Amino acid sequence: MGCLKSLIHKIIFLAILVAFFAFGGYAFVQNAIKSYQNPTRSEFVKSEKNYGNFSNVSGDYQLSRNFNLFGYKKISAKYLPTGQKITIYDLKNEKTLSTKDFQTREIDKKIDNILNSAKDSIITLEDFKIVQRGSYLAKNKIVPFVRFNAKVKNIPFKNVSGVIACYSTTNEKAKEPSTKLIVTMTDLKAYNPTIVQGFVSAIRF
Repeated sequence: MGCLKSLIHKIIFLAILVAFFAFGGYAFVQNAIKSYQNPTRSEFVKSEKNYGNFSNVSGDYQLSRNFNLFGYKKISAKYLPTGQKITIYDLKNEKTLSTKDFQTREIDKKIDNILNSAKDSIITLEDFKIVQRGSYLAKNKIVPFVRFNAKVKNIPFKNVSGVIACYSTTNEKAKEPSTKLIVTMTDLKAYNPTIVQGFVSAIRF
C-alpha cells in the first residue's frame, strides 16, 4: 500500500511539473532569473547595500548580481566601453582572506587558491606573478590590492593581467564582518588600471 501511495505521489508530481512547463513555466523561471540577475540601477543600489553604496558609480558600468560555481554570492560591474568585468564576491567571513593579508603579504601564498575558488568558468590560471601592490581610496575606506600577471593554462600563449583587492563590511543581520573580494582580469595587452580604480573609488560606505 505504501509503495502504491508513493507511486501515485510521483505521478501527481510529474503531472504538475509537465503542466507547469507546458503552460509557460519555463519562460516564467527564465524571466525570474533574468530579473534577479539584472535589476534596475535603483533596485540594485537599494538591495546590495551589504557591499556598499553604488549610487555614485558611473553609468559606464553595468551592474548585475549572481552566484558563482562555489556558491559565493557576487555582484558584477561590466565596463561597457571595453567589456572588462569587475566582480565582487562575498566570502561570508574574514577567514579565507582579509585586508591584513595584503599587509603581511600572505596574499602571495593565497592568490592561486583564491582565484580558483572565485572563478566562474573552466579557465585555469598558472605562473602567477605579482607586479604591483597598492591601495584604492573609496570614500573613507582604504582598499588594498595586488596586480598580477598570469598564464591561462588551457589556452596556449594566452596571458592575462588583473587585480585582486578586498575590503570588509558587516552584512545586514550578521554579527561579524565579512570580506568582499574584488577580482578583475583581462588580456595582458588590454589591461587598463583606471577601469577598476574608477569603479572602486566610486563606492561609498
